[in-house]
Amino acid sequence: MDMEKEEHDGGSEPVIPFEMGEKVKIKKVESELKQKMEPEDYYYLKGFENKVGTISEQKRNQLGICSYRVDFDEKHFGYFYGKDLIEI
Repeated sequence: MDMEKEEHDGGSEPVIPFEMGEKVKIKKVESELKQKMEPEDYYYLKGFENKVGTISEQKRNQLGICSYRVDFDEKHFGYFYGKDLIEI
């Protein structure tokens, strides 16, 4: 996979793009990041942290930022940025 720059929350970080069908784990929300997050973002991520799922969709917005749909089972899924995911 190629490294690319992805901007999010005013900064840029190197992100390895994930591929369809790839298994990922949702990162744990660090307490120092909680202070910088909107409450709805924090509680959304908190409900998924440490869960393992499979990428089923990838979208790139007009700014070039990728988001991913992660399926956890037949009825549960969520949408995340690459920075919220860990490859397993």
